[in-house]
Amino acid sequence: MITNIDLSNLSYVFMPNTVLDNLNHVNYFYGKNGTGKSSLVRALVEQYGNDYNIQVFSDKNPMIIKDEALDAISLGQENVEAVKAIANYDKQIAELDKELKCPDADDKEPLNLYLRYTRANQRKQELLTTRNSSYKKAARELKNEHTSLVGINYNKNDFKEDVKDAQQLTEKELTSMNEILSAHILNLSKVSSPTLPALKDLSKMKAAVDDILSASVQFSVAMEEFVNHPDRQDFAYRGTKIHNREPDERCAFCGNPISRDRWDQLDRYFSNKVESLKKRISKGLKMIDDEKQGVEEALNISQTNWHLKYQSQQRTLQTSINEHRRIILGFFDQLNHALNDKNNDPFRKIPPLKVEVPEDFKSLQKALTNLWQENTTYNQQLTNQKAAAIRKMRGHYVYQQLIAQNLEELSKDLRIATEEEENLKKQMNTLEESRKQLKKLKSNEIIKTTSETQAAKEINRLVRNLGDESFSLHPIKRGNQQKGLYQIVGRDNKPRSLKTLSTGELNLLAFLWFRYHLDDVKDTDTRQRVIIFDDPVNSNDDNSQYLILAEIHDLIRNNQDDQFFIFTHNNHFYVQIRPSSYKNKGMFHLRRAGKTSIIQITSPKDDISSIYEDLWNELHFLYINKRITSTWNCMRRILETYGRFNFANDSPRKTQYNLPKNTDRILYLSLLKSLHVNSHIGIDTDIDLSDRNIETLLNAFYAVFSSLKATDHFIAYWGQDLPERGSK
Repeated sequence: MITNIDLSNLSYVFMPNTVLDNLNHVNYFYGKNGTGKSSLVRALVEQYGNDYNIQVFSDKNPMIIKDEALDAISLGQENVEAVKAIANYDKQIAELDKELKCPDADDKEPLNLYLRYTRANQRKQELLTTRNSSYKKAARELKNEHTSLVGINYNKNDFKEDVKDAQQLTEKELTSMNEILSAHILNLSKVSSPTLPALKDLSKMKAAVDDILSASVQFSVAMEEFVNHPDRQDFAYRGTKIHNREPDERCAFCGNPISRDRWDQLDRYFSNKVESLKKRISKGLKMIDDEKQGVEEALNISQTNWHLKYQSQQRTLQTSINEHRRIILGFFDQLNHALNDKNNDPFRKIPPLKVEVPEDFKSLQKALTNLWQENTTYNQQLTNQKAAAIRKMRGHYVYQQLIAQNLEELSKDLRIATEEEENLKKQMNTLEESRKQLKKLKSNEIIKTTSETQAAKEINRLVRNLGDESFSLHPIKRGNQQKGLYQIVGRDNKPRSLKTLSTGELNLLAFLWFRYHLDDVKDTDTRQRVIIFDDPVNSNDDNSQYLILAEIHDLIRNNQDDQFFIFTHNNHFYVQIRPSSYKNKGMFHLRRAGKTSIIQITSPKDDISSIYEDLWNELHFLYINKRITSTWNCMRRILETYGRFNFANDSPRKTQYNLPKNTDRILYLSLLKSLHVNSHIGIDTDIDLSDRNIETLLNAFYAVFSSLKATDHFIAYWGQDLPERGSK
């Protein structure tokens, strides 16, 4: 909590270098007007306003405002501020309306923004109507004269769309456009790029053939007559194929019979090596034959799918492809011939072929593919060029219509009118947005006033305790307009004029509203709350003071987490509001002698005494001296004063409603009646006419405070607990 306030900057009010220390949970300040109470409040707010949630009640911050026209008051600080804010917003809105609304016919003021915008809009609409008529005529003529370019459904909207492309073409450009439009577009959507045969690696094919040609037969057994004589080997091998193996078979060359041993010897010699070589040769011949079939037929590429500009290159490339095809065929023939020679003479090694390996079709295929891509790209571009040519020629004839219909001048006028209208509209929108924001701010202020209904009800409940001086607040309903306006109605249920309300009554209303909102306000502020009362009973009568005292006591009792500062110049209010105990309380007097000094009060002997304290002192004196008859009257006055201060009761009987149990109420009323009857005895005597001794009477008196949960209050003023009570 706040423990000190630096007043050194207020040396024009307080003694130099003054620092107020020893502040507590509740702090009471008494000082006459001019001693610096308000300056102290301002210093407190300035130093701690950022760190604490400070709530201040002061007659210098009005929470009630009069509406003389309606003879009503606006309740609450928010309403006071709202009334002023609403009036300010209404004034600003009225100023904006002078520009935004149509003026009266007899208004002699210069054209406002609304009329200027309206006339600019009318001028724009007139020009748009004229232009649309010209567009319609121009579209009709284009549709009739250039149907192939615009189509049979061409209308003014199409013409309007084409205006952006309007451009005059030269004769040369027109000729070029016509040539493009007359060109034939090929349908190549389902035509693929021509392809050449994909051949095996020709170098590897030659290497494979050379390997076969250089191959020799590896014999299983040696026969001296065949060594280094491949012709003899071939002769013998052929002999094994043309002779049968009959027992009487003779050699066709020498005529000698062929023995079984000779046959076995030849079989072991040739084994299956020759057959294996023959198979390799046969496989090579088939591979060559397969590749050769792919290039035997001449390549003939149809020119149907080629544009004229590419047909010459296509024919030249086709010739080159066919010439290269014949070279590859010759290469295959040489390989084929060499393998056949090897097949006829498998026992003789043949040296590698001295033949140049030609390239395959890859480079020619690439050239053909590139040429085809150029052909298809040109075909696609031709489609786009035709579309572009149509747009340009349409733009050319649209341009001619713009000249013929004088649309360029009309468009210029329309552009100027549109810019003027848009500029004025932008200004209108800016003012409309400002007006909208003002209306929203005004609505927010009106919304704030709607929360005072419950506060008014609570205030009416409390003001009833003022007895004959009571009055009530009745809300004034005005549709969706400002809420929080109240008419004052007297105890006789008749409206009271605002002129009859005293300053004290207005101050009481403001105080009660402030008190109610300390509990009712939806405050999201999590800072510790500090509540300040700056002269809360400045001009109130006694009844109002009792009500304010009771409410402040109740507030302090029920809000132990808050810190309180109470400032007053009213000595009667001060002695009633201060606590009976000075412990853990801040009691300060402000005394001025040139400049103000702040004196902390720590003992009752240094403070101002009250009538209520005197009553308790008197009760203590009567108890000690056994003056029971006077004790009845003293106790009655104490209970009456306590009920008025703490519960704002105008009658001691009403204190019963603050007792929790019915039995407590019966006992209280019984005691009260006894006090009332016995306090009016005509003579002061020591005889107990009520048949009660003073101890019994004191215990009954104590029981009342105990039932009211005010035992501490009794002990504080009596000075101690009752012995038999304190022992329990």
